[in-house]
Amino acid sequence: MDKYIGDSIMAFWGAPAPAEDHVQRACRAALSIRRAIALDNERRSVRGETPVRVGVGIHTGAAIAGNIGAPGRINYTLVGDTVNIAQRLEELTKHYGMADSVEILISAEVSVRLGPGFVRSLRGSHELRGRHGAVEVSRLD
Repeated sequence: MDKYIGDSIMAFWGAPAPAEDHVQRACRAALSIRRAIALDNERRSVRGETPVRVGVGIHTGAAIAGNIGAPGRINYTLVGDTVNIAQRLEELTKHYGMADSVEILISAEVSVRLGPGFVRSLRGSHELRGRHGAVEVSRLD
């Protein structure tokens, strides 16, 4: 996990040390979050509490990694369009009604690199805020 950004959490794999399986790691983490939230929501339901809903956006690509910030407030993080696309995918989860407690949307780049063993369903092309051109989106099931 890198940091909290408002109601979001940013996490990344493959930096500072390269990880060929970074896409699989990210998707396994998202699926683990889905399972944990589902269990917690079962307990919340028994107590009459509102369920927790979480949106996850996953994208892969080039990014700038390094220590970024001001003196006294340096943070190792990623910046770039890849980060922005992942964040926009997370925003897009709100448009799908969150059928599960955790909605996971992935880009076509993630879907291609993911390989077998992960179930996904195509959600079509979407215009993402602040971007020109559509992005192919799938749901990680």
